[in-house]
Formats: sequence, structure tokens, C-alpha cells
Amino acid sequence: MGLAHRTLGRSSAGSTPEPSCWVFDVDGSLVDSLTGTSLRPGARALLAHLAERDDRVLCWSAGGQEYAGQRIAQFGLDPFVSGCFGKDRRDDSGFYVTSHLPLGAGTTVFVDDHPEDLSPCLTVIALEPYLADDPHDRGLKDIARLVGLAQ
Repeated sequence: MGLAHRTLGRSSAGSTPEPSCWVFDVDGSLVDSLTGTSLRPGARALLAHLAERDDRVLCWSAGGQEYAGQRIAQFGLDPFVSGCFGKDRRDDSGFYVTSHLPLGAGTTVFVDDHPEDLSPCLTVIALEPYLADDPHDRGLKDIARLVGLAQ
């Protein structure tokens, strides 16, 4: 998978609009999906950087809103996250419904290790799944570079 599953749109001036909202999947994207005991390398720094920029950071999970919140709290990420939500239902095409997320009016980017579960009309950055504790994983480095975070 490359950095962009669906590339960031272009404004009329030709520059890429800055995302104002980021929606991160929890398991397999931020937290290892096998044991749930390790945070993906670079995740804390990336979420902190986004929060410093005043970007809205949301997290969601197929495990539900409460589960997502528990994982975020487990790793002390709550100061950087504006809200946790569940991937509660799918539409008629099989894509997760996003209408319950407080995305705001600006550009939103979804970050997920299963981009095929998200509508083609969304802007999605696809990640390789983070399966187990791996201190050498660099799955978030392209996003960090995209938002100006040196790693």
C-alpha cells in the first residue's frame, strides 16, 4: 500500500488543502491488532503534533466507541484526541457509515489499515497493518512527513 489510497484533493489554486480533521482507526493502525498492548512507533508524536496544529483528531474502531476510548486512554493519548467513536454500521455498499462523526467543514483524512472498508468518496491514507509490537515499524512516517513532523 502506498501513502495515499485516495489522494488529497487540490484546491482551485493547485495546492493541497490542509486537513483540519484526522480520523484514525485504532486496531491495526495505531495499536497492534494481535495483543492490543503496543502503540505503533511514531503514533504519540504524530497525534501530539496534529493537536498542536489545532487539527481535530478523532479515533474510531469496529470494537465500538467505548473500546476505542479505552485503547486511547490505555496509551495516554486522550490529550491529543477530540473524541472516540465506533464503526457502528455499514451502508448498502458495505462501507462504514461516517455521518455520526463530528468532522467539521474542512478537509478530513481517514487513516486506516483497511481502506477498502471506507467509501471511495472519502480521502483515505492506507497503512500496512500494525500486527504486533515492532519497534522498527515506520508505518506512520509518510504521514508525519506530510504534516511537517521531522522523524
